[in-house]
Amino acid sequence: MRGFVARQQEYVARLDADERAVLAGIASEVAVLLGAEKFRTAGRLRTDVGAPSHADASDELDDDELVEEPPLHALGWPWQRPVEAPTDPAVRRLLPDASDDPEQAAEFRRLTDADLRARKIAGLRTWWHALRTPGGRQGDAVAITAAEAPAVAAAMTDVRIVLADRLGIRTDEDGERVYAELHAASGHDAGGGRDGGGGDGGEAAAVRRAFIGVYAMLSELQETLVTAMLVRVRSRDATHGGPGPGPEGRGGSAG
Repeated sequence: MRGFVARQQEYVARLDADERAVLAGIASEVAVLLGAEKFRTAGRLRTDVGAPSHADASDELDDDELVEEPPLHALGWPWQRPVEAPTDPAVRRLLPDASDDPEQAAEFRRLTDADLRARKIAGLRTWWHALRTPGGRQGDAVAITAAEAPAVAAAMTDVRIVLADRLGIRTDEDGERVYAELHAASGHDAGGGRDGGGGDGGEAAAVRRAFIGVYAMLSELQETLVTAMLVRVRSRDATHGGPGPGPEGRGGSAG
């Protein structure tokens, strides 16, 4: 894996087929937790990074290849019915209460739940589509446009939130402990250990270790994407002599 770098009007990372498949699968599963249908086959593969981005490629898809919209209409319009708080703790972290007051929290959730879910699912779909439509000479270039970058960065946060919940990460100390697990397991594997899972060993430890690795990989991808976005904004501001009037006056926060 190589993290994101700015290239023309895109941000490009390099991920092999296994890395892309794992990240795309998890993005789809998080969208399902939010109420979407499982994402389906993406469009045609791009042949080079300079080709039209995957956001434009949807114009080339057949109708039966298009990813279905999530069935959020089934929730009803927000003023028609109350919306219950999620019972899954990971989803609860994605859609937290807006107030400590139960009545205010319930009212806010009723008015905003469907829209918030739809925005998160749309960002996850954009990230999933980028992973499923790589380009470059080696077919490993994952590119997102400057306009898509904020939504993709937010989608990465949502996936990391779910992974953190499943891994028991609640504090910075928990995060350090989890990374220590990964490093310890890597050292054990390098030393010729068979299970690499510490005291527990076996399949459960191997699965946990794999998810820790995915969490670490996603964290690095998000960090390099956000850094590349900030560098581009600072470079643009320096060229134009200072910050502009904001997204409305500049055509977007990452443009």
